[in-house]
Amino acid sequence: MSEHKPGSDRRMPHRDPSGRDQLSRDQLSRDQRGGGLLGRRELLGAATLGAAAATLGAGAPVAQAAADPKVSVHAKGKYEQVPLRKDVLRVTAVQSNMRSVRDTKNPAKEMKANVEHMLELVDAANGFPGPQDLVCFHEQPIMGWQPWTLEEALRVAIEIPGPETEALGRKAKQHGCYITFGTYARDKDWPGHLLLNGVLIAPDGTVAANHWKTNNSRGFKPGWDIFTTSIYDVLDRYREMYGEDAVLPIARTDIGNISCSITPGQPDVMRAHAMKGLEIRLSSSSGGYNLEDAAMISLHNRLWTVVCNQSLSPEQPGFPEFSGSGDTAIFGPNGRIVARARSFNEEFVSTVIPIGEFRRTRSIPDVPIEMLMPVYSKYVPRNGPNSQLDYVPKTSEEASQHFIKKRNW
Repeated sequence: MSEHKPGSDRRMPHRDPSGRDQLSRDQLSRDQRGGGLLGRRELLGAATLGAAAATLGAGAPVAQAAADPKVSVHAKGKYEQVPLRKDVLRVTAVQSNMRSVRDTKNPAKEMKANVEHMLELVDAANGFPGPQDLVCFHEQPIMGWQPWTLEEALRVAIEIPGPETEALGRKAKQHGCYITFGTYARDKDWPGHLLLNGVLIAPDGTVAANHWKTNNSRGFKPGWDIFTTSIYDVLDRYREMYGEDAVLPIARTDIGNISCSITPGQPDVMRAHAMKGLEIRLSSSSGGYNLEDAAMISLHNRLWTVVCNQSLSPEQPGFPEFSGSGDTAIFGPNGRIVARARSFNEEFVSTVIPIGEFRRTRSIPDVPIEMLMPVYSKYVPRNGPNSQLDYVPKTSEEASQHFIKKRNW
């Protein structure tokens, strides 16, 4: 499998006579169910909404980013896309269990078993229900989750590409479908950094997208914070390495324009993605998510959204088997749930997405940007960028102290 850089979307270019590359790749009525149960995310503390213009920066950098001709923002309501493989997509979100690695010094056997379970479920999703175009998994199906130290988490993080994506790639090729999942990841270009990425495997078995988490919400609970490195945490260096367009990445595939970035509670970030032509948001979750947040992002940006959460997980050490399970759901561009898990157990949540008709009739959000930019350009976020550019905290407790010191206010 070829090397695939984060933030970029895999394309197959050909040359036109001018020499320029051209793209050739062809309800909420049940929301209160289980409302009294707290998931892992709630136990850690509710994540706050993303700061307005968090990825826009402040002052001069805003104008520079806005003027960058390489950023693929819409033009007169039209946006960059590639031809669709078909007009109607069959999509299944797999609400599977989470089995956390217990032996972080020798994690290979446990991680292999978790990948094999994923492969079995891909087979099953493409079996009796019929062939699928897209199969989605939750945030950490390969290594599970524990409040590990940085050293421990790096031991269970995968490389992309690597043995795990190779195995999933073979399965994607067998069934002719896309597969997406979230994962801890390592990158040789970012030694010592722990990434939390959304990965999309293409039907030809290669990595179609490797999207870093855009930014982390800070202040989960007193004395504890996240030390994964998001794009925002190393923003300047990331821009230098991958370019401005990769900061808010979209994979332009033959099943639609896709984001795999893990972005709970980030309406401003997703609005910017919509301006760039995002059509399908694939959001993996673990420990629960906010249904209303997912619905509103779909509604206000006219997107399809798939949020895949984990099932009851009795083999997950350190937490009760519920731990924010269930509610895997698919949301239409009107914000309504079109398919939703009926239990907290392992199950398939499936629907069809009329992507051809959606694309023909879809209009992107109409934003009064001239009214907003005077505020956005002067806004200073509480947590600024580049907080892990030169140092990565080794524990969640150390991370809390580190980010408090970095606060602007």
